[in-house]
Amino acid sequence: MSQTARDGASDGSADRSDVVAIAPESIEADARVRDFDQLSESAQRAFVSGDAADVAAASDLERGDVVRYTEYYRVV
Repeated sequence: MSQTARDGASDGSADRSDVVAIAPESIEADARVRDFDQLSESAQRAFVSGDAADVAAASDLERGDVVRYTEYYRVV
């Protein structure tokens, strides 16, 4: 998970990545949170691939989704 995930900057903005690590307490109550193993195989591959285009193309990942993997990650 080292290639695609980037920690958010101290002001909460991402450093131009499509998946950012987030603190669990920052997850909104109405956010869609999915465990990694709930994703399709293609979405799992996209999530760990390190290629932002793969994440954007994953049909079962949408902007704002939260994925629980080794930490929590938001698709932005």
